Amino acid sequence: MNLKKFSFKKRFITGVILFVPIWITLWLIWMFVKLVANVTSPFIRTLLFIFDLPESSFLITSIGFFISLSLFYLIGTVADTIFGRRVLKIFERGILKIPVINEIYLSIKKLIDFFVEYKGMQNNKVVIVEYPRQGVFAFGIATIQTKDKVGVFIPSTPNPTTGYLVFFAKQEIRYTSLSVEEALKIIVSGGIAASSKDEITRYL
Repeated sequence: MNLKKFSFKKRFITGVILFVPIWITLWLIWMFVKLVANVTSPFIRTLLFIFDLPESSFLITSIGFFISLSLFYLIGTVADTIFGRRVLKIFERGILKIPVINEIYLSIKKLIDFFVEYKGMQNNKVVIVEYPRQGVFAFGIATIQTKDKVGVFIPSTPNPTTGYLVFFAKQEIRYTSLSVEEALKIIVSGGIAASSKDEITRYL
């Protein structure tokens, strides 16, 4: 009886562990689709009303998603021109003059800029350095190299968009074989996402 109870419990927990990440991933994808679709959904609802067509939530979301993607592409194309860049600068100056709104705008922009720059950091080396004091170690990303110093960006946990740029002597740097993506996963999760504890301890 106890064996059957244990088997049921084990299978149930295994099912939950396997299902929850899949469900959360699909939910996040659907939330992203809805978020993007919301940009143009009021316009689509108006068109459906004008042409006396039935409203379907799925139809509005689907059409809105693809129209929004096209709109983003168009904005990106225009922003890539000299005229577009000037318009964006004027818009940004206006936003930055509005109290509270300017703080929200800057926070979101910093977050987006981080992920854009993160793609450019893929070829950078992940290192371990003694920081903030001797005997304490931190993950970092080597970003700048001078004749005898290495500039290391040390992300904070759990928000890697903030951190410190610290310069170390070359001999103080311990290079790892980890990719930037692997290191950021470990940093954001507070070490939980490390595929193996040896993956970290072998560098210490």
